Amino acid sequence: MLHTDLYDNSPAETTGRIRDGEPGRWFVVQTHQHSESLAERHLLSQNFRTYLPKRRRTVRHARIVKTVSSAYFDCYLFVSLAVHQQSWYPINSTVGVRKLVMSKGMPIPAPYGVVESLISATDDDGILHPDILLRPGQRVRIIDGPFSDQLGILDHVGSAGAVRILLDIMNSSIPITIGRDKLSLVS
Repeated sequence: MLHTDLYDNSPAETTGRIRDGEPGRWFVVQTHQHSESLAERHLLSQNFRTYLPKRRRTVRHARIVKTVSSAYFDCYLFVSLAVHQQSWYPINSTVGVRKLVMSKGMPIPAPYGVVESLISATDDDGILHPDILLRPGQRVRIIDGPFSDQLGILDHVGSAGAVRILLDIMNSSIPITIGRDKLSLVS
């Protein structure tokens, strides 16, 4: 999850300004296996801004089934910094971090807009939904369930993964609530 200002959409403000007005850029940090959250905690304690996109997944063990959230990109997270004004060397020795992705001795920034678009597809719980960026008023098609292949208008996007759709059934708009993973956008 992005810490501080998760949903600010302006590129310079999304990454933040670091000392003397230089805009911070997003960089990729490679972590040890299953240590993304640990690395994020330790980077935050060093006052680095981080973004760790997550996903929900089902885990089965010893006949117990539970849903957990884990890193969307295994062994990777993002950190915002101004490389010419902020010391980035401590990142490589942070607990849980394998290395900062670099070339020719300098960290490589992520292309403009990539991390920002991921942030805009992240809900309040830090869960990334990149398949569809849903906004009220869009036309959608239900792809699973009893209303499969029905068209509707998106009415509300909830933070817990549920959306409300208005279906046109018998000349009346009927609201239904379903999971956002059961939708596709209609062009």
